[in-house]
Amino acid sequence: MKFRNQLKYHLTKLLNCSYKQAIEYCNQGAILVDNQIINDSSFTLVDSQEIKFNNQVIRRGITYLYVIFNKPYLYECTANRSIPNSIYEILPQQYQHLFSLGRLDKNSEGLLLLTNDGSVYAKMVNMDTNIEKEYLVTVYHPIDAQLETAFIHPFLLGKRYTKPAKFTKISEFQFSLILTEGINRQIRRICAKNNNQVKQLIRTRFGSYTLGDLKPGECKQLSNILAL
Repeated sequence: MKFRNQLKYHLTKLLNCSYKQAIEYCNQGAILVDNQIINDSSFTLVDSQEIKFNNQVIRRGITYLYVIFNKPYLYECTANRSIPNSIYEILPQQYQHLFSLGRLDKNSEGLLLLTNDGSVYAKMVNMDTNIEKEYLVTVYHPIDAQLETAFIHPFLLGKRYTKPAKFTKISEFQFSLILTEGINRQIRRICAKNNNQVKQLIRTRFGSYTLGDLKPGECKQLSNILAL
């Protein structure tokens, strides 16, 4: 409910007061949001904002973090800490509370975006967002026209057809691929259905973000995650 984002709603919870009293506090100039006096009790808050009452902090804002992580081979994208080789075994302590935007399977490696900002999840992970994800794929057998066709045209996987992808052959056994959807194990499944197998799969780009010179297991913090 939008009403629950209003300043007066939060003040009643934080100060254990009535709506009338919360409105009065605002009118008196006793409420600061991010060190700015807020007289409007219907002011809409976001999670990152700090609230002060009579210059005393009564709610600390959430600090959103956005991180590029180069996931190594054989590590799991899971928040279940009991599973061996979880990415959280190698993530720095300050990033242990972050979650990944999209996944890479255990045998895949490369770029993961990590955050604690739930508002960006639908924007970046939803299958209909058309955000480009680029992969470098190495296969065991020579690349043929059948495999290329399977990627650049709709291909039936389970009960749905894939979207056409951008396919660039690099060598006899390696190609780059740009997808705009996130079907589970899509690249591996299409290769398998076309008599080939993935030897190595690296995600090199997600939207406008690239691995750059990050080595496996390394992280880089971003100022935001808005520019895709």
